[in-house]
Amino acid sequence: MANEFAIQILADGPRNSVVKLTGVLDTSNLAVTTAIDLSTLNQGGTGPTPTAVRIDKVYYSISSQLQLQLLWDATTDKTALNLIGYGKMSFYKAQGLQNNAGTGKTGNLNIITYGWASGTQLFTVYLELMKQGANL
Repeated sequence: MANEFAIQILADGPRNSVVKLTGVLDTSNLAVTTAIDLSTLNQGGTGPTPTAVRIDKVYYSISSQLQLQLLWDATTDKTALNLIGYGKMSFYKAQGLQNNAGTGKTGNLNIITYGWASGTQLFTVYLELMKQGANL
């Protein structure tokens, strides 16, 4: 079996999106992969496409062997979050975790894992996002 990575958009409204990321890794770590592509967060093609998202909440469960990073996509990707184990984080009261990627910032969010050595390793990441940009 080969590694599997899946993205599910659970909700996509005019201002908010909820996305679930899942992975089953049985051959290697997940290389840098686009996790949140802004072009898919436009209410099924009926709404405006955001230019950025902020992370309001994250819930995660990651096999003990793995470490997972969420990266703001840019010329040089910038770490948004490092995730190990399981838990939840809320940035809502602090007005969300903002994209501070700098030069070449696309607004997309990437994912990468570290630590796979053997066996089948799993992860699930649930993100509550606030859309940002013109016309929102």
